[in-house]
Amino acid sequence: MPIITKENAKKAGIDILYGAVIGSSMLIPGVSGGTTAIILGIYDRLISAVSEITKKPKENLPFLSFVFIGGLFGVLLFSKAVLGIIEAYTNECMFFFTGTILGSIPLLVRKSGIKISNMYNMIFSLIGIFAVFGIRLIPSGSSAGSGFMLILCGIIIAVAMVLPGISTSHILLILGMYESFWGGLSGGNIDFFLLLGIGGIIGTLLTAKLTDIAAKRFPCQTYMVIIGFIMTSVYDIFPQNVPYERIPIFIILCAAGFTSACFISSFGSRMTEGRETYAQA
Repeated sequence: MPIITKENAKKAGIDILYGAVIGSSMLIPGVSGGTTAIILGIYDRLISAVSEITKKPKENLPFLSFVFIGGLFGVLLFSKAVLGIIEAYTNECMFFFTGTILGSIPLLVRKSGIKISNMYNMIFSLIGIFAVFGIRLIPSGSSAGSGFMLILCGIIIAVAMVLPGISTSHILLILGMYESFWGGLSGGNIDFFLLLGIGGIIGTLLTAKLTDIAAKRFPCQTYMVIIGFIMTSVYDIFPQNVPYERIPIFIILCAAGFTSACFISSFGSRMTEGRETYAQA
């Protein structure tokens, strides 16, 4: 059983902070929680923890619980501030976020272990790109009918939340559930969210398990597919019709976002490498 120590308390605080950043980032159009987790350097840890939660509950449950709590705080406490800043400085924010998303790619390239002499693996990034754009070609429709469809929709939404670069809001639109989702949230429809939650749990566990297995057996190919996912998210947030006179400041903001993501990725990776679990501390 985990012992409450100063070291464990420090780890819990860091994990809650990570969760808050991930939760608040999901409010940003086109930015997925998975991408933010990659920038923070905890994506692999999250996927592994969800995948092995039944095998090693004492090691993984505290970590996931604190990240989840932080995610709720991030959504509830920072939603107005984040959305207010984005609304007031839309183009500036989108260029900065474009830079941060691109800044996560060098880390993934390093993790993939891709070699110049083995560049055929770059093809797998095209698979990720085509997969996301293929999802966008699916016509929107009403899927929120029976209980079975709600569970199925929950599974699909969970897949979008776990895999980086796939917009959950776009998946909701494709499934014809965008309005019903927020309507159910504001109306307190317990049955709606119970069925959706069941599907979400199933989808999260399955996606995390498959991603974990793929990353361990085929790390290069898996990370290249993820890079493809992330590259497509830039398409969603890159501003259109940018005034020419403001291009220099936007380039600076994009470069600042890229540099910040590289620094945070490097810092986060160093913190997670060799880290002991709550159960071991």
